[in-house]
Amino acid sequence: MKKFPLGEYLATEGTQQKLADALGIQQSAVSQMARSGRNIEITVHADGQIEANEIRPIPARPKRTAA
Repeated sequence: MKKFPLGEYLATEGTQQKLADALGIQQSAVSQMARSGRNIEITVHADGQIEANEIRPIPARPKRTAA
């Protein structure tokens, strides 16, 4: 199993279209993820399966304060 940040994966391992096909999503969604600067991690399993996960802090959104 290998893990890559999204940008590194796209630069070294494949294209946006290949990643989109492997994940079952549109190429435009991969493009949007790459441009947004989100912390996306690509995992390539030994059997060739590819998955993507977003690493986010908990809680993802700051608490609202009463005005």
